[in-house]
Amino acid sequence: MSTSVKRPRPRKSAEPAAPAISHADQLIALQSREEGKTVMYKQDAWGHIETRFVRSQNVKAWEEKGFFVR
Repeated sequence: MSTSVKRPRPRKSAEPAAPAISHADQLIALQSREEGKTVMYKQDAWGHIETRFVRSQNVKAWEEKGFFVR
């Protein structure tokens, strides 16, 4: 039977915390990312709906994947 040797690990550097964003600012950021995009949906066998925000030029490719436009 072998004996185990504990080796000290170097400590990870602490990551700075991200600044807190208000809920209103989060919604504004989300809406600006989705602006000008097409909303597409796909429903699986269990009834779960997957939502994707797609660029207009990519709609046909996403329809081929089984998604449909709202």
